[in-house]
Amino acid sequence: MQRRCFAVLSLIALLIPGMALAAASGKPKEEKIKGEIVSVGEDRLQLKTKKATVTVLLTQESRIVMQGAEMSPAALKQGVKVTILGAAQPSGEIIAREIQLPAPAAAVQAPMRSGHGGHSH
Repeated sequence: MQRRCFAVLSLIALLIPGMALAAASGKPKEEKIKGEIVSVGEDRLQLKTKKATVTVLLTQESRIVMQGAEMSPAALKQGVKVTILGAAQPSGEIIAREIQLPAPAAAVQAPMRSGHGGHSH
């Protein structure tokens, strides 16, 4: 009985450090950052946030969306404000999983003129 208990405790003692190490080396942390595109390259873009300028890496899996619809990379232009969802790298770069573009601004309609100079009778 004592031998079995010792064996179980030894096995647990061996497994715990390995489990902790596996948890620490898991997937990179998912980030959500907002900012304005400063420049666009073939496989990356520079995003100016409130804190700093961040390099966002684009991959074949990176999705570009506007209101749920897929967009082409041509939609990524300097001056566009975007939200990036992706994995933060130790280097500080973000590998983009999804780039969310803002909805297009609704056209502001001028009030219709009635021809009465705006006076009610």
